[in-house]
Amino acid sequence: MTAFDQASPATRREASRRRRGATAPLLPPAVAYAVLTVAGVVLPSALAGEAPYSSDAALLDFYAHHAGEAHLSAFLLLASAVPFVVFTAIAAHRIRVLGLDVPGRLIALAGGVVAAALLALAGLATLALTQPHVADSPAVVRALSGLAFAAGGPEFVVFSGLLLAGISVPVLVGRFAPRWVGWFGVIVAVVCELATLTALTGALDPLLPIGRFGGLVWLLAVAVTLPARRVRRAS
Repeated sequence: MTAFDQASPATRREASRRRRGATAPLLPPAVAYAVLTVAGVVLPSALAGEAPYSSDAALLDFYAHHAGEAHLSAFLLLASAVPFVVFTAIAAHRIRVLGLDVPGRLIALAGGVVAAALLALAGLATLALTQPHVADSPAVVRALSGLAFAAGGPEFVVFSGLLLAGISVPVLVGRFAPRWVGWFGVIVAVVCELATLTALTGALDPLLPIGRFGGLVWLLAVAVTLPARRVRRAS
């Protein structure tokens, strides 16, 4: 007979409750995603992220002479999708543990999973561009680079906004973290959803870095401030 079996019923219930309420830490996946994202930004592969605005000649020249940088950029995109989806799952579960099993939690989970899939798709499209002889076809380069930009740019930002909103609103309602964290997430989420309009006009493209890097700051803030279990407050 184990020590758990020998314990009183009240002790067993309390131990079971604590096990159910335990969650994995948020900070490691948030930091991993931040490091991979920043590493991808500082690479000399900015041209690859500007596919809709680059000439065919410029794109062909880039992938012909900078395949190594593009290959590393693709790897970083693929790798960043993993901690992003891990963060999404833990954060959504943590909202439930904190006592708010609300639709926003499922919206956050769905948005984060789709956003991570779009990051992976952008990485795969970029990886395909680095394969031998692909750069020989301007049409293929234009199509794949456009797909990489759309998936890793506007679409990722829009769906990551669902993650921000789905976590930030319960944080505000339940007062689980400082209010500025919740309001900051809501504001960045609105910017992310407005980024949908970049499909209509390039004039709104500045919304994309605001949504992406504002969301990155929010991820780190939530990872530091969101508690792992519910704390009883005095009346």
